[in-house]
Amino acid sequence: MKVVSGEQMRAIEARLFDQYGFTSAILMELAGRQVALIARRMMQGRSGPIVVVCGKGNNGGDGLVAARWLRHWGFPVSAVVWASLDDLPADAAAALYSARMAGVNILMPAQAYEALQGADLIIDAVLGTGAVGSARGQAAEAIKLINAAKRMVLAVDIPSGIGTNTGRVDGPAVRADVTVTFGLPKLGLFLFPGADLVGRIVVADIGLDEKAIEAENIQVELTRPAMVKSWLPTYSRDAHKGTRGRVYVAAGSHGMVGAGALAAVGALRAGAGLVTVAAPERSQPVLAAMRPECMTMALPESEAGGFRAESAEDFLQRAARADALAVGPGLGTDADAQLFTRRVVAGATAPLVLDADAIKAFAGRPELLAECPMPLVITPHPGEMAHLLGASVESVQADRFAAVRRAAELTKAVVLLKGAYTLIAEPGGQVFINPTGSRILGTAGSGDVLTGIIAGLMAQGMGAPEAAAAGAFLHGLAGDRLARRLGLDGVLAGEIAAEVPAAQQAVREGLPDLIEEFVG
Repeated sequence: MKVVSGEQMRAIEARLFDQYGFTSAILMELAGRQVALIARRMMQGRSGPIVVVCGKGNNGGDGLVAARWLRHWGFPVSAVVWASLDDLPADAAAALYSARMAGVNILMPAQAYEALQGADLIIDAVLGTGAVGSARGQAAEAIKLINAAKRMVLAVDIPSGIGTNTGRVDGPAVRADVTVTFGLPKLGLFLFPGADLVGRIVVADIGLDEKAIEAENIQVELTRPAMVKSWLPTYSRDAHKGTRGRVYVAAGSHGMVGAGALAAVGALRAGAGLVTVAAPERSQPVLAAMRPECMTMALPESEAGGFRAESAEDFLQRAARADALAVGPGLGTDADAQLFTRRVVAGATAPLVLDADAIKAFAGRPELLAECPMPLVITPHPGEMAHLLGASVESVQADRFAAVRRAAELTKAVVLLKGAYTLIAEPGGQVFINPTGSRILGTAGSGDVLTGIIAGLMAQGMGAPEAAAAGAFLHGLAGDRLARRLGLDGVLAGEIAAEVPAAQQAVREGLPDLIEEFVG
């Protein structure tokens, strides 16, 4: 499912007008009816009033069309119009006339407070995707009244007050229970803080033509279960551990042995057949005892119990049969460990995943990663991304799409930027948005498990972009499944890893889309 900016959506609509005979009035009618259908579904078991709050743009017109349909179906409907007739675009003015003729009770802003307090459902049609900047004036007042009513809210296209392309919230913004967005979802629905206000997202069909969409060359896509299913490896009945891929992991310095163990189990839970963990000498027996399913190798260690730079060649030689490598969890950040990482990256003979401490070895010098001779995935959190790019965490989070794309361009790697709605970027600019996961993943060792999952998928033949996107999806889905059973807090990284096979099986069996597509 493609995800668009406001400008891209308007360009698609313009093609519909120019090439397919659509008019803005036709689109308004299609969109408004879809809003009404979703509203009717939300009102099941309820018979109380519906109040549509309309701004002065075409978003308000969509709301007025919805109000007319809901009144036609017998609901008591009022529409608060925060504009004079002269301020409305022609199509919205026509929608207002039709709504009034259909029996919709048209209210003035002064009547809004009382009407909203008594509503069973409020439809937010104040500001649409064309709004720029923070909500001001009457729009801000309308938003505050919607939120103060504390009623069930359906937002039209995007909750009013949220930046369409950025998810920014610089003033008052509607907190919705459901957002019905038209044709294709908008970027701001997946960027925080706005993403925290959208509720459940429903993508409503309004008849967009596939050729009009393709002509826009949209490079942002939501990872869907069917996509992940198509990427997952398949095996014959006589498959064995040797055919399922070999992963070699360099991780687990003294005091951080658990990180190596979690990365190893992540790879195994993703389906890899054989996993070997290389660790400094004093860590190796601990790792062997922790995870009997894994093989281990001891490497000469530094005085502090970390990786020595000279061990990189030994690791690469012993990992010559690897189908994928994973480096970084609990590796250490001293000079020896950083040089070890840079040598492994330069000499890699298998696809490689770098996480945590391994990424820090390239802080401020991301272009060095472009020298890796094999497909490369890096998985920074916002702090690690900031160090890599020589930026601040605040600037990374302010424009996550720009940050992840810049990192992919500089490193020539697939870059997975962790966080709510994890982003995965390829060097060519393509970005996947991961829809799974929640705060349950914010626990020690969770990222180490993700590193192992991605390495495990690559070892089974999956390409780097697909392994990163599928790995993030399965990791998040495992967390979502645990959250339903255990709650959002107190779950351990090892429990997330243990849930990955069930998550993978759910995808194989045809997991429904996590974001609803509504045809009507």
